[in-house]
Amino acid sequence: MREYEVLRLLARRLGNREIATRLHLSPRTVEKHVASLLTKTGLPNRTALSELAETTPEH
Repeated sequence: MREYEVLRLLARRLGNREIATRLHLSPRTVEKHVASLLTKTGLPNRTALSELAETTPEH
């Protein structure tokens, strides 16, 4: 669930600190979520994740 929330905020081009503040997490936790998303999707970087998030419908 948190990874999905991080993904949605990546679509807004927010940095780790901004995402951490909005979700009440540490920036390091956000980094781990981003790394996990990159591994799961096979995408090369957070820009690609942002583009994916923009095309993913919200629940």
